[in-house]
Amino acid sequence: LKFQLTVRIMFSKDNLILTTRIKAKSGHEDEMRSVLEEGIRRCAGQEGLIIYNLQQDKDDPTLFLFYGHFTSEASYRMHMDSEPVRRIYDEVVLLAEGTPQTRLWIMLEKVE
Repeated sequence: LKFQLTVRIMFSKDNLILTTRIKAKSGHEDEMRSVLEEGIRRCAGQEGLIIYNLQQDKDDPTLFLFYGHFTSEASYRMHMDSEPVRRIYDEVVLLAEGTPQTRLWIMLEKVE
């Protein structure tokens, strides 16, 4: 028995996008990657979290970028106060060169 499940995410002007750029101290790229990947996995299934992923710069392995898509500012705030985020924060600060740069974005349009 085969079936196909299609999930459509409701686009709303209340959606909030998070980007965070983190630079690891030289020589700590693998440790940073491990901490960040564990953080991503622990956030799976959070209410209001549509997409949450992690990228590593192709040419500079010390650079990491989070991309998060939330249904609302409230869901973003719940995420930031969650146990997984609090747990990795101290580790990230110790491994980071400088302060992580976070930006919040509002979604204007979406193409599917």
